[in-house]
Amino acid sequence: MRKITAISAVCALAISTYASDLGTIQVESSTIDDKFIKKQSEVSNVSYIDKEEIEKINPTNVEDILKTVPGITASNIGNDNTKIHIRGVDNHRYMGESPGVAIVIDGVPVQQGAGRVNIDLDNIESVKVIKGGASYLYGNDALAGAVIITTKRSKGKSSSKAEAEAGSFGFKRALISTNQGFETGSLQLQATTRESDGYWDDAYMEHKSVNGKYKYYLNDTSDITFGLDYTERETGDGTSVGSETAAKTDPKSKNEVSYSGYYDTTFIKSFLTYSSDIDDTSNIMFNISSYKDDSTKYTSRNRTDPTFHDKFSDTSLNQNAVKSEYRKSFDNFAMMFGLDLQRNSLKSSTYDTDATKIVGSLISKSKTDENINAFYIELKNNITSSLSTTLNARYDNIAYYYADDFDSTRNVDPSYNVASYRAGLNYKLNPNSSLYTSFSTGFRAPSAEQISENQEGISTYPAANIPSELDPETTYNYELGIRGNIESISYDAAIFQLDRKDYLGLKGGSYIWGGMDDEDGYTFNLGDLRSRGFELALNSDKRKMLSFDMAYTYLDSKFEKYEISHITGGDWSGATYERLSLAGNQVPRTSKHTLNFMLDYKPMEDLLISTEFIAKSKYYADELNKFEQPGHAVVNLRTNYSVTKNIDIFAKIDNLLDKGYYQFVNVSSSSYDKNMEDATIRVAPPRAYYAGLRAKF
Repeated sequence: MRKITAISAVCALAISTYASDLGTIQVESSTIDDKFIKKQSEVSNVSYIDKEEIEKINPTNVEDILKTVPGITASNIGNDNTKIHIRGVDNHRYMGESPGVAIVIDGVPVQQGAGRVNIDLDNIESVKVIKGGASYLYGNDALAGAVIITTKRSKGKSSSKAEAEAGSFGFKRALISTNQGFETGSLQLQATTRESDGYWDDAYMEHKSVNGKYKYYLNDTSDITFGLDYTERETGDGTSVGSETAAKTDPKSKNEVSYSGYYDTTFIKSFLTYSSDIDDTSNIMFNISSYKDDSTKYTSRNRTDPTFHDKFSDTSLNQNAVKSEYRKSFDNFAMMFGLDLQRNSLKSSTYDTDATKIVGSLISKSKTDENINAFYIELKNNITSSLSTTLNARYDNIAYYYADDFDSTRNVDPSYNVASYRAGLNYKLNPNSSLYTSFSTGFRAPSAEQISENQEGISTYPAANIPSELDPETTYNYELGIRGNIESISYDAAIFQLDRKDYLGLKGGSYIWGGMDDEDGYTFNLGDLRSRGFELALNSDKRKMLSFDMAYTYLDSKFEKYEISHITGGDWSGATYERLSLAGNQVPRTSKHTLNFMLDYKPMEDLLISTEFIAKSKYYADELNKFEQPGHAVVNLRTNYSVTKNIDIFAKIDNLLDKGYYQFVNVSSSSYDKNMEDATIRVAPPRAYYAGLRAKF
């Protein structure tokens, strides 16, 4: 760390001090609003996608948006559900685990299950991606970064819009929205519906959402905004196939039985934000938010009669938060102070069903309370007219209480105190470019469930070496980059190293069913991982007849210290094991090279044709690195034609060349005799067509 930081500092200070006066410096970071965004002076590798870009992409899922960002590995896990990874962190895990990325919607870190991003795509105003540890702003689980989604805002200008779209696999979408400006405020309302039969068997989706915001101007310098979002979703993620042979003969997985992935969900999100410019150099914001997620998940599909499930579970997640930020700017110094208080709870109940397909007995019931008390600061200083420094720090106190209604001996109340920070430099080379470098940290606290399960293991196996306490896992991110403009092309290039320490996982491996001793099925601080790489983003002037956007990632992600129990003989009932070290192995599903290239062609002012080329190099499907998978390349085509000033026709073809490839492949590393006939594979959809109409009035 000292070496990289020192080299970065020397580089910045050794460059000529030529630059124009920066004027009054400002703090741009905020966990509540993005009104202060000014990328040129950022000290970290950050990407922004605005509403114009999102509308041009015409996304079917969040993956369509995020694949244009270098460093992102976004995996579609069924219909419009996407699991996001950054810089290789947690790419080796593929079930219901959180991916170590903070998902923040309108200032609220949303704890959605399995790392899913469930949001009304039509309500996204902008997306900001912070790569590298981002706990200095967002706290727990921002191991590899954060995806900050801002939903549509009310504006002073009155306008309305209606859209309709249809496409392959029974896809239908409709939207109507209006924005009305008044003398004392503005109102934005939107209603959307989206449905699809999906490509894979049982991969259906029905989505209905109503949302809106009302902003009231208290005076010339302050306002208050109320937002409400009500969404109902019914989804079936479908399933993967269980072998390479099945992937060829049954790509839609009609003959497979899915054991999970069927959800009926209701989201209710509300917030109230007060913002006031106290004077020309200071601002205060205050935010109160509530997020409710009530879901029914159907699991364990019955093999004898697949029309019903052996189990289903009800979960109720309630997140309530209060945030406040104050920022003050001086000539050469700026500061921001923030307070983050969260009171969250998760209730879960699981039921058996009987042969008549009605609710049977309650087999588990638990509740987890989570209290977070955190404060954070950002200090920014212009050392010279060319050189600025940014320092961030956050301190989190996280307290859990886990109660098991069936077994009180599993009740636990762990707590953690964790400090996170970032230090960075930005050197303005000239009016159009700057050099930046930073060091940042991220963390993930052990969950109450992990501590509870270990407590149960200690009681069951008193002679085993099962820990009663676990350390938070941490990441340390180092990066050095340069951003700027050369004529009509903007660029952002960065090299990085991300070290992950004290990784939390099952000692026997992620999906172990047995082991060589009584410790294997419990959580330990297992080991370390390291990712190194290079990220490059290029964007040209969109006003020209030909323009392009490019995102390239080189990623080398390896296990530094990691052991699993490996079956060397016998079967599950009488297996023999050995402990294997995976140090030096490549993290599964991390292609070393990823490219997204989009070429825009405007033969006339009212017509835009976009060709997107996506390529990934080969990767491993398993932690043992026995099963190498080939890379693939896909071409998508999009077009938009403005019939009149207020009417647009748009269309797209995904997978234009009808390329056959595997969207996801996993082979368990727990047994020596595994092969590709034991692989879990999700076959990518074939060529798909979509077309729609947009009317503005």
